[in-house]
Amino acid sequence: MQKNINLQSCENNKRKKTNKNPTTMKKNKLTMVLSRLSGGVILLFSLALAVSSCKESIDDGNFAIKTEQTVSDYLADAPEKFSDIKAIFDRVRLGRSDEASTLTSVLSARGNYTLFAPNNEAVSKYIKGLGISSIDELTYDQAELIAKSCIIDNGELSAYEEATFPSPSGSFAEPNLNDRILSCTQDTTADGKMYYVINGGSKVLKTNNEVSNGMIHEVDSVIAPSSDNLYEMIASADNMQIFAHLLEQTTWADSLAVPYIDMDYENEEREAVFYPAFGTQAGLPYDVPMHRYTGFTAFVEPDNVFASEWGITLNKDAEGNVTNWAEVMAKFKQKCEAVYGTDAADDLSNPDNAINRFVAYHLLDGRMAYDRFVGHYNEYLYDFGADRARPQSINYPTNVWDYFTTLGKYRGLIKITQVSDRSLDPNTNALDHPIYINRKSIYKNGRQEDYQELRAEVPGILVSALNGNNDNNSMNGFYFPIDKVLLYDDATRSQLASERIRIEATTMLPEMLTNNMRLNCMGSFPRGYFKNIPNMSAGTIMTYLSCTHDRLSGGNGWRDYQGDEFLFLGLFDFTLRLPPFPKDGTYELRMGLSNNPSRGMAQIYFGDDPNRLTPTGLPVDMRQSAGTVAIPWVADIDGDDITNAENDKNMRNQGYMKAPKYICWTNRQPTNTIRTSSGAIRMIVTTADMKANKTYYLRFKSALKKMNGEFFIDYFEYVPTSVYNGTTTEDIW
Repeated sequence: MQKNINLQSCENNKRKKTNKNPTTMKKNKLTMVLSRLSGGVILLFSLALAVSSCKESIDDGNFAIKTEQTVSDYLADAPEKFSDIKAIFDRVRLGRSDEASTLTSVLSARGNYTLFAPNNEAVSKYIKGLGISSIDELTYDQAELIAKSCIIDNGELSAYEEATFPSPSGSFAEPNLNDRILSCTQDTTADGKMYYVINGGSKVLKTNNEVSNGMIHEVDSVIAPSSDNLYEMIASADNMQIFAHLLEQTTWADSLAVPYIDMDYENEEREAVFYPAFGTQAGLPYDVPMHRYTGFTAFVEPDNVFASEWGITLNKDAEGNVTNWAEVMAKFKQKCEAVYGTDAADDLSNPDNAINRFVAYHLLDGRMAYDRFVGHYNEYLYDFGADRARPQSINYPTNVWDYFTTLGKYRGLIKITQVSDRSLDPNTNALDHPIYINRKSIYKNGRQEDYQELRAEVPGILVSALNGNNDNNSMNGFYFPIDKVLLYDDATRSQLASERIRIEATTMLPEMLTNNMRLNCMGSFPRGYFKNIPNMSAGTIMTYLSCTHDRLSGGNGWRDYQGDEFLFLGLFDFTLRLPPFPKDGTYELRMGLSNNPSRGMAQIYFGDDPNRLTPTGLPVDMRQSAGTVAIPWVADIDGDDITNAENDKNMRNQGYMKAPKYICWTNRQPTNTIRTSSGAIRMIVTTADMKANKTYYLRFKSALKKMNGEFFIDYFEYVPTSVYNGTTTEDIW
């Protein structure tokens, strides 16, 4: 087994400025970013490497054994196919200094590289599109974009082979050398032969050309991710003129054109790696994010959806210009005011305006590819196979869902569900693993059942991964076509408020989504990194752990929802901004706990003013074992549902509940639920009347003078009265 040199890793942890460091959490990548200036001009630049901390050149000892064919050797041995891309690699360097290694040298070194190699015909086609006739006429920036867009450094993980491509639609977990996520989609030829398309436009002609330091896949087009922002990409689509116009008129287009990268954060000095001195993970290296990108996700109705559902159509002249915008906007005003009211009726830029609110509910804070909406790891019956870092199972036996917060003054809640293979809904082809917005399902949710979806009481809105021949992977976000008009009307709010809402903590922090850290890193975060943690004391150490990470010992025995957790260390004191409640009403607010002797104790505060929150009761002691008088946990008795229900009731009377049956132990049998663990429980934080249009906060303050205590954050639950105190007992799932 070759040892990866990790080209972008720093060999020491000296202090450095982040604008000279290409690190992005798990692996340090040379990043090409687009910063949007006030005049709408796009400035393309590359971040330089810091010579004092990270190498731009390759040591001789890092080269692969010459008797083995490397990526560079493979290209050199096939000049009839790859002479052009090889010449570009010869020219382009890892960094901008004269000492920086060329990409040819990089691809001669030990490592695990995935190369989507454009053949000579593909390169020729691309440069002709630039209006030039030879690769010699490429500017350095043009050559760099071509070269770095087609290389993924997989680090310690194996290079992507065809069997590990996301399927049927998704994205690669690791970014390319320009720090862009590449999408991957299956398609079929006229005669039914399956093939893959990378980033919407590059067909894979030949896969799995294995060499000593990676895997090479031949493609028929140069991979060059778009530099458009999300609004520009929607506006360029031939079937989304109406929604693009709405973005313009409401000024949401301006909001989607904010700088892609936070340069203030970029210029701060910080350590690339943090080693905690205490806690259960003491001494392990936690990567500190060197970048803070901004990104968005949009759900967009194509023009034909507005035509079929609302009767809104476009009239065009001979040149293709729309001639009836006034009529279109008048119809939208009527439709939207029926849902959102008539405030600020004539000011579309006002967040109180109905059309503005309509658009805002389509936009999420956080950049997510299609296969990143939900996290598959340890839901009931899911078996991720032998490779925990890359679950290979494509069998989804149980529905998986997550909740996300929309943009705007009136934040809304969106539920996104991926339907399982075993769905009994006759209207769903579950084998395609479709994704729906605001779906309400009926499950086999008895104590002895398996949570199979029986039917969809509300089918929801179908989300498509791609938009025909239109690119949907922009510089700062993705958009996805939807098949119905998306509204946050009373029916949708009531539907969401009729269910138990279980919220994974990473979905509450958009930076985890945009910066590709969810289930993909082992990180430590400086104060101020997360906008939804508005207050965090200097004594707080915030860390994130994922079962999938290669630094951890297999993730065995973890009791985490979706296989990840946040740990807050030291004399912690931090405030968390919560997602909105869907409708006014009384709710139980719960949180998942994983108690053990290494934990700490915290006083919890709750309210709608982050600077004046009220204590919720006595401090929660995460060192406390269940099965005590305070937490009367009793193991279930097989076949005795009456006794089990009575034990659950007794536990609930003390403010605690067993963990959901839906979640299983990590790296164990997919039916080994954490409900069987006395250390995995739920705590009722508070019960209160909540308002949909208010923003609520939780504060967690250490109640111990204990530096090495850990406070665990995993998931929260919003539970309406109709669920926890309804005519039917709440299920154990």
